[in-house]
Amino acid sequence: MKIAIASKGKTISSRVDDRFGRCPYFLVLDTTSMTTETIENPGQKEKNAAGIRACQMLITKDIDALVVKNIGHNALVTLTGAGMDVYTVASGTVSAAIEKVKRGELTAAERPTVGFQEGLDN
Repeated sequence: MKIAIASKGKTISSRVDDRFGRCPYFLVLDTTSMTTETIENPGQKEKNAAGIRACQMLITKDIDALVVKNIGHNALVTLTGAGMDVYTVASGTVSAAIEKVKRGELTAAERPTVGFQEGLDN
């Protein structure tokens, strides 16, 4: 299983980012090999459709589950439609989020947590 976490930094000790489409990085844990990969988010500097650009990248990387603090409607529909599980966490580190997924402590997101273009830097 590959789990991606929206992250403020490049390591598992980094904080989970508040945003999905404009987070700087995704840290990906492969639970089979227990290896991690840091991927720069291609959506972070997009003027429009940052969330969809991030979704496209995650889908091409065959990610099974995503952990985020916040996610909008279009991204949630796109990812779940592609068969990806989307989980939300209130805060914490990437490492803590990974442990919560492994222990089954997170529930799948059923609705967006933010409005349209909420993560846009103004």
